[in-house]
Amino acid sequence: MNTFFIKIKEPAEEWLKKYDKNIQRRFVNKIRKLQENPELHGKPLRKPLHGYWEIYFEKKFRIFYTIDRVNHVVYIEAINHKDEC
Repeated sequence: MNTFFIKIKEPAEEWLKKYDKNIQRRFVNKIRKLQENPELHGKPLRKPLHGYWEIYFEKKFRIFYTIDRVNHVVYIEAINHKDEC
């Protein structure tokens, strides 16, 4: 099985910069799981967000991502507090 490359898009990167290094480190550990099998660790979303996946982080944040199976890339699209969604 091929591993996936993780690419964090600008909105998610900007969100992450607001938090301290400890939260950032835990975030990195969480998204590393997506490298081996992004479908196993996340949950697919339904319409109108069909094509997006989510994974929870720290029980209060949702990480939204898409999967490019052809190029083996997982794009971290956004991160939101669960109450903001």
